[in-house]
Amino acid sequence: MATQDNDFESKLVDYSGDKYSIVVLASMWTKVLKRKQEYKNMADAAIIKIALDDILSGKVTKEQVITGSSQARAQQKKEEEEARKEAERKAKEPLKL
Repeated sequence: MATQDNDFESKLVDYSGDKYSIVVLASMWTKVLKRKQEYKNMADAAIIKIALDDILSGKVTKEQVITGSSQARAQQKKEEEEARKEAERKAKEPLKL
């Protein structure tokens, strides 16, 4: 684990690109990962570290992050719309005592 942390830290320090864009990409990728079942019960800090590592190591590209983020956003909007419709449907039902 210590060598993995050292590898991660060295990748982060040695990154030659724009540090701001890597943070933005990691934030977007974190949101994508959070929607996956295997990451649902993990702490946010752990998911952020995984997202940063995925980007720094080249496991995911900028394009993959953007595509995944767009798909996650579309899915979230769909779920919110379905929840809104369900709430409206329940509000129209008469109260049952």
